[in-house]
Amino acid sequence: MIKLKIVVFIFLFAMMGVLTVSADGDYRITDLNEVVRIDANGDARITKKVTYHFDDEMNGVYFKESLKKGTDSQSLQWGGLTSIEVSHNNGEKQTILPRQGDSSYGYVETKTSQQVQEKIYYPVQENDQLTMFYHYTLKGVVVNWDDIAEINWLPIGTRDVAIEKLRLEFALPNQPASTLKAWVHGRSVGHVLVNKKQANITVNSKKIGPDDTVEVHTYFDTSQTPLNTNKQSGNRAAYIQKQEKAIALKNKKSLQIKKVIGFIVSPIVIMILVFIIMLKTIQRRKLLQSARQQSGVTGDIVHIFDIPNDIGPALVSERIAKSVTNAKLIIATLLDLIARRKIAMTYDDIQKQDDITYSVLDETNLQPFELVFINMIFGKYRRAVVHAEFKQPESGVSNRIKKDISSFTKALKEAEKQASIIDHVLTNKIKSQQFFLTLALIISTIISTFLLGIFAYSTQAWSMWYVIFTEIIVVILVLIFSIKPAIFYKVPDGFQEKWQWDGFAKMLHDIAHLENKTVLDVQLWDKLLAYAIIFGEAKNVAKQMKVWSQKVDTDDSIIFVPIMLYGDDWSESLIYNIENDGAFHVDNNVNGDGGDFPMAHQEVQGAAVMVLSKMIKFPNKNDTYLEKFVIL
Repeated sequence: MIKLKIVVFIFLFAMMGVLTVSADGDYRITDLNEVVRIDANGDARITKKVTYHFDDEMNGVYFKESLKKGTDSQSLQWGGLTSIEVSHNNGEKQTILPRQGDSSYGYVETKTSQQVQEKIYYPVQENDQLTMFYHYTLKGVVVNWDDIAEINWLPIGTRDVAIEKLRLEFALPNQPASTLKAWVHGRSVGHVLVNKKQANITVNSKKIGPDDTVEVHTYFDTSQTPLNTNKQSGNRAAYIQKQEKAIALKNKKSLQIKKVIGFIVSPIVIMILVFIIMLKTIQRRKLLQSARQQSGVTGDIVHIFDIPNDIGPALVSERIAKSVTNAKLIIATLLDLIARRKIAMTYDDIQKQDDITYSVLDETNLQPFELVFINMIFGKYRRAVVHAEFKQPESGVSNRIKKDISSFTKALKEAEKQASIIDHVLTNKIKSQQFFLTLALIISTIISTFLLGIFAYSTQAWSMWYVIFTEIIVVILVLIFSIKPAIFYKVPDGFQEKWQWDGFAKMLHDIAHLENKTVLDVQLWDKLLAYAIIFGEAKNVAKQMKVWSQKVDTDDSIIFVPIMLYGDDWSESLIYNIENDGAFHVDNNVNGDGGDFPMAHQEVQGAAVMVLSKMIKFPNKNDTYLEKFVIL
């Protein structure tokens, strides 16, 4: 977490730096046309035409000229600014003069040994366009050797925005040129034309990135610059050709290596992993289908009305590997123990929900995880729990849930191991294999995308982006095809029981469309909601139970009382209080493997609750009856 904060801080700090540089607003350089005219004395008279498009209000623009020369060359010298002109929104040219005082118009020059900066004040509005014409001279651009005259210069350096279109021209004093050779280096350089007849060099490029530079290395006959005083002895032509040949060879080898990696190695690695994953997925599915056929459960899922194995909804969720949140486990277990007369819920007035009391009735024949649950809710001394306590984060029951929820889920897992229907050895083996193959594919794809993106950018081999796009699409499709985990149950009992639970879950899902009597005759009123919670059908089932409640037949001794508590009913309040006010107010997922509580709350929100109950009558002195519900 600390490292993440440091990274975020560095990122924000860097972004602040970027924003500071361009604090005046956002803009684009849509066109840059630079003409460099070489004089007989070796100086360069430069006209730079730059078109800016503004996406926001700005006070003006910067113009910067680097005084650095190319490789193995000395610095240039600033020969002076001749003039700056501007055309606003394609209007007539206007001359910009040096700024006077606090004027909103004018330029200010700042010069160092490394660069010259002109700060041009010229206020613009959003969507304005300025075309600036900079006229200036650079000295020391040409070096006269014994055999040739050489220019090794970086006319286009780095900047804070890209150049969308570039045209660069070098023009020699005399036509034609008896000798003229040129090499232009740059990641984004487009077409280069050397014309001896017109004695010029032209570079055209569609886009130059902010970090891209353009370096021009050329030589020509010394008769072009006979007045140049910047002279050095020696023959230079052979050295330049050897140097440029070595650079070209190095670049060619680098390009070949990158293309081999991009177009051959990377796709092959990805395709091998894709093939292995698809092969393993097909094998896994065939193995699963074979196990189902041996168990005789290959047919369609049908409605199952009886509980396949009434060992408690929480344990069933582990038994069939059903992902269930801690909230659902708690509420489903509570409802199940109430239905089994192990826990009582009593109240005098259902409207006063905070006064509802939960108490332990019977602990015989409980499974170990159920005893852990009883201890978690009611404590060592089995003190009754009042509903209001679930609202209090520091109440006894809230503290016990926070403390013991992991023990409860651990006990569930232990109980599942005692009589598991899952073939854990085979399932874990296949899951591990699937996990590592998927991880290898994802990591390989990320590395491939990163490397090919760099290669595509550095070599301008934009076809590599198609390779990246294709790899990503293929990997996504393969992951969709193979990502679903396979759980292998024991043959035949495990698959058969899982098939029955699927049928029971289908019945819960379709309960509103089933014949009333079919479900009611199974006598599941006291169990439906508990199991519906772990299958995510609590709201659906409770809603239908409310509709059916009017049709329940009872006798004189034991009455099935459908308690229609919707809105602020006790079960909804219990979940809400545990997740938002009470036990999990600080941590929604204590043990880390049960999920958080809001999902469970949504499942039972607005649900009507049906529980098995007795009506106990207490005679008073007038032989009338007071009614007190004890829900067992």
